[in-house]
Amino acid sequence: LAHQSIDWASTYHLDSARGNILRPFQRYLSGNILEIGSGCGAISRYLGECRGTVLSLEGSVRRAQITASRTRDLDNVTVLAERFDDFQTDQRFNVITLIGVLEYASAFGANEHPALHMLKRAHDLLRPDGRLFIAIENQLGLKYFAGAAEDHVGVPMYGIEGRYSKGQVQTFGRKQLEQLIAAAGFDHSEFLYPAPDYKLPHSIITESGFESASFDAAALAWQSAKKDPQLPKATTFNLERTWPVVINNGLGAALANSFLVAASRSAEPAVPANVLAYHYNTSRMPAFCKLSRFVQTPAGIEVQHEPLRPESGPLQGE
Repeated sequence: LAHQSIDWASTYHLDSARGNILRPFQRYLSGNILEIGSGCGAISRYLGECRGTVLSLEGSVRRAQITASRTRDLDNVTVLAERFDDFQTDQRFNVITLIGVLEYASAFGANEHPALHMLKRAHDLLRPDGRLFIAIENQLGLKYFAGAAEDHVGVPMYGIEGRYSKGQVQTFGRKQLEQLIAAAGFDHSEFLYPAPDYKLPHSIITESGFESASFDAAALAWQSAKKDPQLPKATTFNLERTWPVVINNGLGAALANSFLVAASRSAEPAVPANVLAYHYNTSRMPAFCKLSRFVQTPAGIEVQHEPLRPESGPLQGE
């Protein structure tokens, strides 16, 4: 599939790096999983390989067919061509995912408060100990100040200026998103920050990573900046130089390009408090793809490496 990724659209729908967005939560990806909005199955494939029982919803019949084809050898994945608003079930799920979906609530939902309604429905479909994982662009992401077009309407500054109208795709800033999640009934929401954004994340920084004085979170942010295929040819300022200034002034969370959120009724953190960041290399041959985890220990910051495919065995030199 990687050889067929010739432009942004095909890269977004086919690239296996899409699955990186859920890797920090891999220990939860078992039991019954509801994926809302499978697209062409990039994340469906990853969820299926985690061995949970996956139900993937997709409103587009054509995309549902692609997801079904992509997961045809995984008996634990079922694909249903149906909109979330029309979906009815008595089943309750251990995990529900909204990856690049919540922003479309206004475009496809008839409710007066569509994003809140979507979150409430997800809340009601979860088991009491279940978790909702959300990935969405930050309306106030730094790259949008630098001139990157709003992802869904293709107009620079559109989201920053709050030009969204009723019935249109809409993203949110950190405070507004946190309030929506709380209003939907979730007692706890844990924010992580993918870089360059949630679509093809190379790194994922935690709150602890931004807050740690001894960890250089800015290095992960600025080194990922130019790996974003959606950036314009010329930005209004140099993102690589700006990220360290932003993070050193405590604005990394507010200006992250995307949010990754774990929402639940449980106070148990989805990511251990001592984890500062994750970095993924998925561009090599499968045997050499690896995760690097940055962990705060009493002796200092430890970098832990492990293969993304455990059957590949230990990494050379470790």
